[in-house]
Amino acid sequence: MRNSLVLLLFGFSLSNFSLAQDSPWFRYDLTYYKIQTATEGIYRIPARCLTVLGIPLKRIDSRYLRLYHRGKEVGIWVQGVQDGRLDSEDYLEFLGVKNEEWSNSGIAIPNPYVNTYSDTTAFFLAYTPGEQGKRMASPGVHLSGSDQLDVAQVQVFAEEYALGKMARWGLRSSTRKEGQGWMSSVIAPDLNLEFLLDSAFAKVDSQSISLKLAWVGRSPQEHVPILWLGTSSQVIRALPSPQFSGFESFRQSLVLKQEDFQEGKLKLHLAVDPARKGDYFSLAFAQITYLLPQAAARNAVGPVRFTVEVLQPVRFRDYRSLPANYLLVGHQQLQKPSLQHANALDAYASYRASPAGGNFDTLVLRIEELYDQFAFGERTPWALTAFLKFYWPIHHPQYLLLTGRSVVPFAQAWVDHASVFYRNAPQAFDLQDLVPTAGFPPSDAYFVRGLQPGEPELSAMAVGRIPAKTSQDLSNYLNKVIEKERVLVSGHNRILHLIGGMNPAELARHSSFMEVFAALAKSGLPEVEVITYRKQGEAEVERVDLGKEINAGLVLLTYFGHGSLGYNELDFGYVSDSTLSYANAGKYPLLLINGCEYGNAFGPSYSQGEDWLLTPNKGAIAVLSNSSLGVDLLLKRYTEIWYKHLFAGAPTADPLHLGDILLRTEREFLFRYGLSSEHEAFLSQQVLLGDPALCILPPFLR
Repeated sequence: MRNSLVLLLFGFSLSNFSLAQDSPWFRYDLTYYKIQTATEGIYRIPARCLTVLGIPLKRIDSRYLRLYHRGKEVGIWVQGVQDGRLDSEDYLEFLGVKNEEWSNSGIAIPNPYVNTYSDTTAFFLAYTPGEQGKRMASPGVHLSGSDQLDVAQVQVFAEEYALGKMARWGLRSSTRKEGQGWMSSVIAPDLNLEFLLDSAFAKVDSQSISLKLAWVGRSPQEHVPILWLGTSSQVIRALPSPQFSGFESFRQSLVLKQEDFQEGKLKLHLAVDPARKGDYFSLAFAQITYLLPQAAARNAVGPVRFTVEVLQPVRFRDYRSLPANYLLVGHQQLQKPSLQHANALDAYASYRASPAGGNFDTLVLRIEELYDQFAFGERTPWALTAFLKFYWPIHHPQYLLLTGRSVVPFAQAWVDHASVFYRNAPQAFDLQDLVPTAGFPPSDAYFVRGLQPGEPELSAMAVGRIPAKTSQDLSNYLNKVIEKERVLVSGHNRILHLIGGMNPAELARHSSFMEVFAALAKSGLPEVEVITYRKQGEAEVERVDLGKEINAGLVLLTYFGHGSLGYNELDFGYVSDSTLSYANAGKYPLLLINGCEYGNAFGPSYSQGEDWLLTPNKGAIAVLSNSSLGVDLLLKRYTEIWYKHLFAGAPTADPLHLGDILLRTEREFLFRYGLSSEHEAFLSQQVLLGDPALCILPPFLR
């Protein structure tokens, strides 16, 4: 089992914190300089790097240099100011840290040593004339005033990311839940751990040695691991078995003796009781703690030293003065030139602000800037959540468009015959996490939940995503939107229904659902034509080329059956496949796919749904589907309400934007069927790939 070994001094680690920003720690009139750290150690900033301040080095008053981490000022050491000036050989030093996990949900974190997204955190240096900064009393690592120091040796496990506790039907909430986080693989029948201790351990107080094991449940029953000191073939001393249940994170503390260590090693054997079927659990970390004399601790743990060569300038924006009702969140990659636009992201915002695009008040947000301002420079979706909690009560925007692709941090790829995670090896992936999703299983809806006071379960604004990998992807989709909203095309009264099922009973059940949907469409738009295809054979997947129907023009294609991110039971293929006959320029339908995972544009694979969305000059204008498991009863209930709102009064009423239909559907679904963990999970994982400001039926009116 792979693990990392961390030796740290207590007090030289990251404390718990909250990312709340009720009182901003920054000023809008200052430039801050970001320094990223991913390892505990002493970081030195040479004085020559301070020329970025735009002040001659000898005129910088070092008293006014200040350093911030996660919204708090931290102490720095300034070397060479005794002569009253900074020279090129002088420097600043501070204690840098590795990013660790945090949570403000009140749910126990299985592994506090591994951040979900990245090991990297950030410090911000500022020059504030007239305001003196915090200083260290002396350079280097600060040890306590006691004669002895707590030292911990930790083995951290991060072979898997577990999604945690399940609800009914195998559904999982996208918010943090019990048992969610990085940890070991499920412990096999036998596992041996070993701690290696250096010569300083000989000076350890024999009464001060303790072992902590962080267990995590991986199945819903009681867990009773077996463990002893030794190996699978040698028992030195039996240890008490912990008892915990479900997906609980459980800390077991044990007192050790000097004789438990042999030749400077501690060997620990873990096992699963073979009589307990389905007893699955993991370890998040194992930690030995002991007291060392301070002198011995200094010798045993020499701090790692780093030199900072680059200070990245950062300015913060006052979003209170920037009202908008349409927000676009992008990435610098999407602001590069495409074949059609000098800046694809700005071009999209300009179109939506134009009369043809709806006269919206648009605001472009770069996710990197939100990381700095609302998440202290750390890469986390909380940055967008925190921004919306700040911004929405002031300006009440209607639509949120996420314009970049996302890749979840636990996505895996193979490199040199080994599996790596996106979290620590993004360079191994063809797709990149440009704009993150709000939770796991993937959910964009959680960005906009709980913004409206008194309605924590409802979305306060409509959200959609264009999973663009490049600025060219974004330009291609923008061109389809412009074409769709400019041209009244034929086929606006034609719907195609596709029905799948693994057996005759499922086919009959799904057919009855589709008959209800068709009746709802005809009640609102009597002239609508509904074309229906049913799966014919017993094969798991039946290939169909829908070129004739798609090319003639459709407003909507609805599928009901089993599916995945790459295909459905009635598989109509990737629209970019030149061997298929698709050629529907200007006639882009909405795909409503009722199955599993079709809306999952959050992994390492290019999905069929995003292919239909992003392929230029053909395909779909939007895809509405689930990012995870689809339960047919819930899908039927949701689609029935969605059809009702899409087609209600269609010939005479003002056109509804797609996002408005989604909000009305969500509200009525909860009103009819109530709030439950299953309903909450299902609704949060309904993902719109496309622009929520689109008008689907009738065509866009100017």
